[in-house]
Amino acid sequence: MSKLKVLAAGHGGQGVLLLGDYIAYAAMLEGKHVAYTPSYGPETRGGKAKCYVIISDEEVDNPIAEVPDVELVMNRPSMDFLSSLRSEGLIIYNTSLVDTGIDRDDVKSFGIPATEIAEGLGREVSSHQIQDPKMFSNAVMFGAFLELCAPQIKEDRIKESLKHLLAGKKEGLMSLNYLAIMKGREYVRANPLPEHKALSPFHCIPSWAAQ
Repeated sequence: MSKLKVLAAGHGGQGVLLLGDYIAYAAMLEGKHVAYTPSYGPETRGGKAKCYVIISDEEVDNPIAEVPDVELVMNRPSMDFLSSLRSEGLIIYNTSLVDTGIDRDDVKSFGIPATEIAEGLGREVSSHQIQDPKMFSNAVMFGAFLELCAPQIKEDRIKESLKHLLAGKKEGLMSLNYLAIMKGREYVRANPLPEHKALSPFHCIPSWAAQ
């Protein structure tokens, strides 16, 4: 049985829970069993937020990823979760808000300036379309996750996920979220992990992403 345990963490207002939704729904579309467990502090915006996503070939018996295979970290305080990442796991972190290094040499790491990339969207589209471009940093992180861990996921799956998760009032943001996802993927392609840091085998590639 193949199972991938993912933790996404940040603060309220960064779209951490939606980031988990993106990952979970994409896996569901691939026909996999998924468990999604959100958790957040007493304050909606600014408080701590995290979510667990378990993806499996079989039914999930425990929805909490106590020892994640992959962590997506949106801000510096959430780097505290690094200690729980399994050996040879992968951490993807937002270097726009995380100015500390990775103090473990038994894990794989990838830093991406997700907030800066999201802010750059404001320079590519009409200003009236975006009030706060930083809101798309979670989509940038999702793009990085896809490129690093599930590169075989097709664009139509991504668009279908966005159509489902951004229905209603958020529908007008669908194209910008998709653009942010593509920016995240492009950043990974342009900044591949150094070979000397690569761990073999790269365990975070899940079977649910295989063609």
